[in-house]
Amino acid sequence: MSTLLVPVINGVLPRPGGGRSAGAFLEMERGLRLETGVGVFVCPLVPATGRLYRVGVLAKVVDTRNQVVEIPGKEPAPFRMTLLEGTTHARWNTMQFSQGSLLVEGLEPLDFQALRSQYPVVSGAGWVPQGGYTEFRSLADIPVTLYGNDIERNFPLELRANLKGLVSMETAHTIEHAMIRSLRTYGLCTARTLQESMRQETEELTWSVERSMQFALPDVLGQTQAGACGNPMTNLAQFYMAEEFSEQLKVGNGNGLALDRARRAVMSRLTGELGLTTEPGLRSLQGLKKGMLHDDSLLSLDLCKRVLSRFPLEPWR
Repeated sequence: MSTLLVPVINGVLPRPGGGRSAGAFLEMERGLRLETGVGVFVCPLVPATGRLYRVGVLAKVVDTRNQVVEIPGKEPAPFRMTLLEGTTHARWNTMQFSQGSLLVEGLEPLDFQALRSQYPVVSGAGWVPQGGYTEFRSLADIPVTLYGNDIERNFPLELRANLKGLVSMETAHTIEHAMIRSLRTYGLCTARTLQESMRQETEELTWSVERSMQFALPDVLGQTQAGACGNPMTNLAQFYMAEEFSEQLKVGNGNGLALDRARRAVMSRLTGELGLTTEPGLRSLQGLKKGMLHDDSLLSLDLCKRVLSRFPLEPWR
C-alpha cells in the first residue's frame, strides 16, 4: 500500500497519538494531493544532505484549505494550509515518484517506548526544542535540561536527565547541544544522530573560536546551527563587548572605530583572563575545551544509547 509522503525541513512533526500540527505546502501543477481524511507520512528533509530521513510520523489530514500569498512584483503563489493529526512513529522502506507526488511503501510502525531497552531514543515530535543548560554540581551530579514549546498548545516543556557516572561535564555540555541539533533536524535523537550531531556541533564551535581569534570577532563565538552556546567564554565576551564599546564611545570614537577597537580589546582580555594560547591550531582546541567547556571526543554508539536511556522518550512523560 502506498502512502503520500510529506517532507518537512524544520523537523517539526505532529505528536503520535492524536497530536496536531499545521503546515503550509506549495501547490504545484502536479504537486501534493492533500485531501481531508487522507493518510500521509511526514518525515524530515535533512538540509545538509538534501535527503529524506527514513523515520517520521504517520498522520492523517484533518483539514486543508487553499490560500495564496502575495509576492510584490509577482503573481500570487497558491499554497495549502493543512492540519495534520499524528498517529504513530514509522519508518519507510521504499519510495517512488508518481504523478508529481512522492509515495512511500512498506511503512513499519515503531513503538519507541516498547523498544526502549534495545533502542533508546528521544522524540522531537509535537514540540520544538528552544535551548538547554548543563549543571555541574559534582561528578556524581550532572543534570542536563532541554526546554522548548508544545507546538499544538504553545506551552513550555522540559526534558531532563542526570548524566552522572556516564560522562564528564564537558561531554554533557556537548551532548546537550547535540541533542537540540538532532531534534531540530530529524525530529528524533537516536544514538547515531546524537553521535553525528556531536561531531557537527564541535566542528562549528571550533570554527567559531578560530575565526573569533583570527579576526578579533567575539560576536561569532559559540554560534552554531543549534543556536548560541552559553559558556564562560561567550558569556564573558558579551559582557566585555558591551563594556568596551561603551568606553570607546565615551572617548569620542565613532561607531565603526569604536566597534573595531572594542572587539580587539575583548579578545585580548578573554585570552589573557582564561589563559588561552593565541597559537594557530592549538588556540581553537584549547578555546573549545577550556573556554567553552566542550569535549570533542567521539562517543561510542553504546555510550550514546546509555546517555539517551537516561532521558524520557518525550517531555510529556
